[in-house]
Amino acid sequence: MRKKSTTEFQTRLWEAVNAIEQDSRVEVVVVIRPRSEHYRDIALLWGIVAAWLSFTYLMFAPELFEDWLIYDAPLFAFVVGYLIANIPCLTRLSIPQARLRRNVEIIARALFQKGGIQHTRAKTGVLIYCSWLEKMVYILPDRGAEMALPAEEWQTLRAGLQSVFSGGEPRERLLEQLHQARPLFNRYLPPVARDMNELPDNVEIDL
Repeated sequence: MRKKSTTEFQTRLWEAVNAIEQDSRVEVVVVIRPRSEHYRDIALLWGIVAAWLSFTYLMFAPELFEDWLIYDAPLFAFVVGYLIANIPCLTRLSIPQARLRRNVEIIARALFQKGGIQHTRAKTGVLIYCSWLEKMVYILPDRGAEMALPAEEWQTLRAGLQSVFSGGEPRERLLEQLHQARPLFNRYLPPVARDMNELPDNVEIDL
């Protein structure tokens, strides 16, 4: 069921992107990733704190413990803390928002360059990058698209895309935002005759 749901969403996503490209000169690429960084340092920190708390309790508790427990309990606590820290919501809460935003922007810009989104003839490529763990969406337009739309329109578009994670059903909200962007791009970058689709909608970019 999960695979079927994912495939259905992917199909609807391609249809939404294709509709934008049919009605405008914009070349939209949507990339969705589970996370922008592994944040292993956060998991290590959780493990170290858990091991330290465990060892402190064993050393200062009024009860007497076997020697093996004093050695093994902190190791076990470290593993538990490390695993718990990998729960997405706890990882996200353990990291400053500035770091989350910076990592999302870095990956988005890397995807933009490596994916060749800047190579369209009219410079109208637009990357929409969704990072699930960080719950952030970063939109990166090429200069042709950026200059065609007024700054306030880009601000509205960015705010709408960022609201994807503000409620339930982020996939549905993403599709909704894409549908709302369609007339906006059509207004400022209407289609021209013999316009080619220069970027694949399902581009795979390895970093």
